[in-house]
Amino acid sequence: MGSLRTSAACRPRYEIAAIKSDRGRPRAPSFWHERDGVSAVEFAFVLPIVILLLGGIFQFGFALFMQGHIAEVARETSRYLAVGEFNESEAISFAQSSLINPGVTYDIDVTLPTDPNDRVVVVSITAPLAQLSPIDILGLFKDSELTASVQRRMEFTE
Repeated sequence: MGSLRTSAACRPRYEIAAIKSDRGRPRAPSFWHERDGVSAVEFAFVLPIVILLLGGIFQFGFALFMQGHIAEVARETSRYLAVGEFNESEAISFAQSSLINPGVTYDIDVTLPTDPNDRVVVVSITAPLAQLSPIDILGLFKDSELTASVQRRMEFTE
């Protein structure tokens, strides 16, 4: 019928090691040839880099969002000034109430024309980026500011 002998592929691992051994006893597995835990070590190396990348993407994305928001509030405030709906104090109050993050100290500057021939109104909004950013992973936003300045011609004459 069949032979009771088994091939080397079907033998248990310790028997194969014993056959290949010079002295007839099994060898200890080599540390450099073991693959157990390799993915955990690779994950430990890659995880901090991935966290830094995602944090940086979030940080710069939030800064771009806030720049767009500040610019939009400056445009809207300058439009209300240009059509004559607001005076200077009403424009500053409107801009302050329109800006998100109420804990941030925004610097709002409204310049109305003093010369009758110069009919340009200027609205500038500045905010420290360190106060706006919810996280600052690398300390990049410590001393920088977001600024939006809009100039618009007045559409009415006094």
